[in-house]
Amino acid sequence: MPDTPLLEWRERLPPHADKLQAGWLECKARNPQLLNQCYQLCLTAKRRGITRWSADAMFHVLRWETAASMNDNGLKVNNNYSSLAARDLMAEHPELGGFFELRARKPRGNRGQIH
Repeated sequence: MPDTPLLEWRERLPPHADKLQAGWLECKARNPQLLNQCYQLCLTAKRRGITRWSADAMFHVLRWETAASMNDNGLKVNNNYSSLAARDLMAEHPELGGFFELRARKPRGNRGQIH
């Protein structure tokens, strides 16, 4: 999605997209480097012998690293997108298959967030 102008991301939403998916697509459009940065962190973790990791932890590490390099609070990304980031990463990079534990997303109408 890096080449997609920010205003066009909504046009590419699948017809069944929910609010969380729509927000994640917008986040990726605003931060085209995000998934690559996450992927690089995953590769580093794998090289260090980590076989399973938390997508939430990945976001926290990325925020820490970007805060140090940008002299501010770092990357702004909603924690609710971590499960979608994990799914995208494993779909795009077969070597990350099984790196994140995935749970079924809850359908609308259930209590709690959809993940």
